Amino acid sequence: MSVLSRGIRHPFFWSLVFSAFALLFIELGLSFYRHGVRGMGILFSLLGIGLLVLEIVLFLPSLVRNAIQHTSFTLLFRITTPGIFYIIMIFLIALAAINTGNNLLYLLLSFLISAIIVSGIVSRWSLNRLSVGVDYQDAIFAGEYTSYRLKLENRKRWASSFSMGIEGFLVNATWLAVFEPEALAGGKRLGEKRLREMRIPYLRTSAYFPVIPAKASDVQVFPVRFSHRGLYRITEIEVFTSFPFGFFRKGRRIHTQGELIVYPAPIGESEVQACLEAQWETTPLLRKGLGTELFTLRNYIPGEDSRYIHWKASARSSGYIMKEFATEVMPSFVFLVDETVPGEPPASWDVFERAVSFFTTLVLELHQSGKIVHMLFSHTAARADIRRQDIPALLQTLAMSYPRYAEKDFLHHPLNRKTFIDDWLLPEFGGCVTLCSFYPPEHFPSLSPYLDNYLDLNTL
Repeated sequence: MSVLSRGIRHPFFWSLVFSAFALLFIELGLSFYRHGVRGMGILFSLLGIGLLVLEIVLFLPSLVRNAIQHTSFTLLFRITTPGIFYIIMIFLIALAAINTGNNLLYLLLSFLISAIIVSGIVSRWSLNRLSVGVDYQDAIFAGEYTSYRLKLENRKRWASSFSMGIEGFLVNATWLAVFEPEALAGGKRLGEKRLREMRIPYLRTSAYFPVIPAKASDVQVFPVRFSHRGLYRITEIEVFTSFPFGFFRKGRRIHTQGELIVYPAPIGESEVQACLEAQWETTPLLRKGLGTELFTLRNYIPGEDSRYIHWKASARSSGYIMKEFATEVMPSFVFLVDETVPGEPPASWDVFERAVSFFTTLVLELHQSGKIVHMLFSHTAARADIRRQDIPALLQTLAMSYPRYAEKDFLHHPLNRKTFIDDWLLPEFGGCVTLCSFYPPEHFPSLSPYLDNYLDLNTL
């Protein structure tokens, strides 16, 4: 029957036809039964009931399926505080009208009830054919202030929408993957209270629009600050109104698909340089040496070569200023980032965040120095072709990276798989290949022929 119902055209029209004939047969059956013709009465009644059953089997699946496909919202309803007092007043007037039989009270009661019906019709009409848009800046770093635009568009042809409110939540999916993986995998909607309890970063977007004329839109701009990096997702926005009387709040949950990537907050460049020099005997980055690139300026020490005096800087100071140059460095770098952590990922979040901020500063510093940087992560897939990784693509992947459980057998680790080496560790990358992990390089025997350096993330 379900297969048959899919091939029926205009199911709503035919359901009305079946309902009309079913009601006609039932009415005829009742009429025959009252006039003593019981056989015909039972026959027509059974025919009417049979038509209703056939209508449910044939047309109800199609009608429900069409309603789901063409409805992208969930209807919400809540009684406001004035509405509670209004309903109590209606019950009191109804009780007084029944006890006294006063027609004026009945007239007042009908007027109050009709106001509820009018309120429902008008508010539902205001909520029809609305669309919401959220627009953020492309590049946002954690901890920085930015702005977002909230747009409400009324696509109705003639009617305006009044007293419209908007509310939605941008939830950090990166944190959800660590602290609430079941909610992320199952698409479970978490309320604001639950998000606060789990300390999941989120941004509550809300706005109020007094009136939106027909076929028009309104935009509001708000300053915001994202304290944590990650992938923020918004799946639904609630649009609500209490118009016209404020007794009831009716809304629609409009399903949307939107996301925003907040880049990690960088740390000081001096901290990065200190960490690298503490681990590497020869730091393949800018460091003091006999190169051609300027490293820093310092005071003159007697006996030094006068060819390296910075005369312009010396003229502005009380003594001689010397130029120090950077060693020659490699033109490109490949960082293999192991995202597995010892112990539970939630307990290692702070240490992992420190590592992510470290890599953010390192990538920016190398890019400013004109170097080519590639980053390959053990679990997080890159959002762009790794052959054409630019700074935004690297920062996006860093923003979405999060700590993972370590494999019991490291031979099955993604970085030890031959497919990773063949597909991702491409020979055209060249440069300095560095393994970055919380575990020693002995855990990655498949990478040992390709590695030039090792960075211990536990010491950052």
